[in-house]
Amino acid sequence: MKKNKMLSEENEHRSVEHSITEIAETARQAAGQYPDCFVSILPAEEIAKQSDHVTKMLSEGKDLPLAGLTFSVKDNVDVAGLASTGNCPGFGKVAVENAPAVQKALDAGAVLIGKNTMDQFATGLNGTRSPDPICRNAIDPAIIPGGSSSGSAVAVARRICDFSLGSDTGGSGRVPAATNGIIGLKPTPGILSGRGMVYCNRSFDVIPIFTKTVDEAVKIFETIMGPDPLDPFAFNGPVTESSAGMHYAIPDAINHFGDEAAEAAHMENLAKLEENGATFTKIDFTDFEEVGELVFGSPLVAERLVDYGDFIEEKPHAVIPAVAQAINAGRRYTARDAFEALHRLAELKLRCNSILHEVDALVLPTIPRLFSVAKMLADPMALNSIMGTYTYFANPIGCAAIAVPGVKRSDGMPSSVCFVGPSGSDLKMIAHGKAFEGLT
Repeated sequence: MKKNKMLSEENEHRSVEHSITEIAETARQAAGQYPDCFVSILPAEEIAKQSDHVTKMLSEGKDLPLAGLTFSVKDNVDVAGLASTGNCPGFGKVAVENAPAVQKALDAGAVLIGKNTMDQFATGLNGTRSPDPICRNAIDPAIIPGGSSSGSAVAVARRICDFSLGSDTGGSGRVPAATNGIIGLKPTPGILSGRGMVYCNRSFDVIPIFTKTVDEAVKIFETIMGPDPLDPFAFNGPVTESSAGMHYAIPDAINHFGDEAAEAAHMENLAKLEENGATFTKIDFTDFEEVGELVFGSPLVAERLVDYGDFIEEKPHAVIPAVAQAINAGRRYTARDAFEALHRLAELKLRCNSILHEVDALVLPTIPRLFSVAKMLADPMALNSIMGTYTYFANPIGCAAIAVPGVKRSDGMPSSVCFVGPSGSDLKMIAHGKAFEGLT
């Protein structure tokens, strides 16, 4: 079997000793052991068929950069032959074709294992808004797994799959990465195709990549990225090269909402960056916060009604109460309200991007704090919003971002730092993430 040079050292080692068929079957069996993580697993015959095809292509000398890697996708991303239910039983139609991002991964030799659980309709950042069994954090099951791409992140953190694809509206590709101690790469909106999904907010939803290392994330990103001529929201701007600069913006005040372990870990992460040559400029974070408030506290939430508003109206009892409450909030706004919000967003986008273009990256704690599952279930609306404090703003203003594990907290849980830049700065943010990964 031809060895794939783009695999991580761990995957290179196992690809020598095991066939792709054996690797994929092992992943399928592992997925079956975690019903909280998957809503559907492809049949053994289908996975074997994929594996045999990849092996055949390699034997014919085909260049398959992701050969030997297994992956899973969030349940709102289309996989041909499976329904994209958004983790709401009874919703959704069977997809007739794969989402372009999924198809590119398959064409590059990756083997698809199944579809992951998620906060229902991608509405939530905590991972508890799903039918039982809810997904459990890979490190401590008493702590929320983060959402809405809970299963996608946990599948990678548990090493069931090598990588996974999720969706990110207000942080769902970064928050669960942070809570499970892995990489969450959130591309510039539209830089890889966003077609083939059940959307939360079509205007700025993106497909993020979850991996164990930055190197794995960038290889997958470079394989599946590229403008989609059929995607009306495609990004066609320039993609900037990575740079060695380490002049970072940080908020003049960080709110950890009483989590002293989170605060101490973030200060240690900043200190590590400074020891490595970083300089910091403190900024007023108010405009970024206001953008975040617009995402889920303004007429912009009405966009959620496009994909599943009718379903919720017709079958209200089929939807988790916290999800229904969040989505139905969009019904109270007028068209005038929506345009006023869009005008305000345009003003804020201009101001926020002027800050981002003055520095090499904006550095933030990916999440302000951790919550237990019990606390989140006791106060699901307020505590969920806290999780998005430093992620909500990114997609509406077109940012690229990467969440990278930092130092361990005093309680043994991971911390996470997020590097954020303007549209098209994906490779730059990846470079910053890679450098930070080396420090921690």
